[in-house]
Amino acid sequence: MFVKRLSVLKDILPDLFTANKTTCFINPQDLTDLDYFSNKNTVVLTDDIRLYSPLSGAGYNCKSDVNFLADVSIVLLPKSKELARELILLGSKIAKKGYVVIDGDKNDGIVSIIKELQKQISFDVNLSKAHGKIAVYKTASGNLPSTWHPNKFNKINNEFVTLAGVFSSDHVDPGSKLLRDQLPENLNGSGADFGAGWGFLTKFLENLELVDNIFAIDTSKRALECAVKNCDTSKVEFVWDDVQQWRAPKPLDFVVMNPPFHSNGKLDIELGEGFIISAAKNLLRNGKLYMVSNRHLPYENILCRYFGNSKEIGGDNRFKIILAEKPLAVSRKKP
Repeated sequence: MFVKRLSVLKDILPDLFTANKTTCFINPQDLTDLDYFSNKNTVVLTDDIRLYSPLSGAGYNCKSDVNFLADVSIVLLPKSKELARELILLGSKIAKKGYVVIDGDKNDGIVSIIKELQKQISFDVNLSKAHGKIAVYKTASGNLPSTWHPNKFNKINNEFVTLAGVFSSDHVDPGSKLLRDQLPENLNGSGADFGAGWGFLTKFLENLELVDNIFAIDTSKRALECAVKNCDTSKVEFVWDDVQQWRAPKPLDFVVMNPPFHSNGKLDIELGEGFIISAAKNLLRNGKLYMVSNRHLPYENILCRYFGNSKEIGGDNRFKIILAEKPLAVSRKKP
């Protein structure tokens, strides 16, 4: 949808993306979002390694922090309003003498964000197209709302810090809590928290006496920044990587996970299946996988392909806790 809105914008402001202008693309949602942007004069700002790595490989200058300027900032708004405001602040900072383009689907809250901005600034373009909106303003046209703040940490239970936009940023996820309550106190050796997020399960694991070390792996650098603050021992190695691609330095004794099952707002069961396959590849022959999932998600088939034994060991009407043992030789199993 962004590409359709962009094509209309180019007709209205043809000089906005000329070859001599540098562009900062903030928070792309898909690799195809960059199809019409040259890798020579485009900086991509993303904390998602699934976009960062392939775009870097394609020659784009990818960054996960802000230490540069550009003529134009393009901000694709996330569903989180707090994060959307933060990204617009970054866009204005980066293009402080230029233009900011903001784009988003109406279902993700862009209409209310634009209403907030219209009280402070004037837009050169503000149009609706393809179930969303795209708008452009000069950074010199006004000041952003004084109530907007960048990189504001939230507090959960006076124990954890989180940031807007990370999974379960304002509460402990109930599925993760159920899994924590089912994990045995005698877990030992080397393990991993797949999709560690802001570190709820990692913190529990690091406090187990017999656990030697934990790899906390997540695709979001922003989430891992929180996990670093929430975990305080030398047992944990924080890894910014895609769980589905990651390989442990040596086989693990255990893996815990609360795998995601949405991609760009749509149900994607293959994500969770990829987590399970990666666990099988990274575990010792007698290693164990402990996972939680929504009760309706059919992970049993993939578990049977990659583990000798799997069973439900707890849960409630919403979630099921699964223990999988005896990872099978992956090379013999077709995905």
